[in-house]
Amino acid sequence: MKFCPDCGSLLKPRKGKLICDCGYSTEEKINVREKIEHKEIEIVDENESYGRTTIPLVCWNCKKRGVYFWMRQMARADEAPTKFFRCKHCGKTWRSSK
Repeated sequence: MKFCPDCGSLLKPRKGKLICDCGYSTEEKINVREKIEHKEIEIVDENESYGRTTIPLVCWNCKKRGVYFWMRQMARADEAPTKFFRCKHCGKTWRSSK
């Protein structure tokens, strides 16, 4: 990190140079590199059993009653979990975050 000799603010990289909001800029060329971290994604097996808890909900696809459901925390912990539903007759899967 480098600071502006005129006002003491942090110099920001722009257009290959370090520039301050007060107008000061350096003549030295800089390269900015950013390290990107790859996160693992959990793949849910479609054939996996989710406890097989059924509810008397009507499937939107086949119009039959009987749906399995499970919940997953997809976002931050302070947000509601996402509910997934799968028809036990036709196998269609959908979700609701409400």
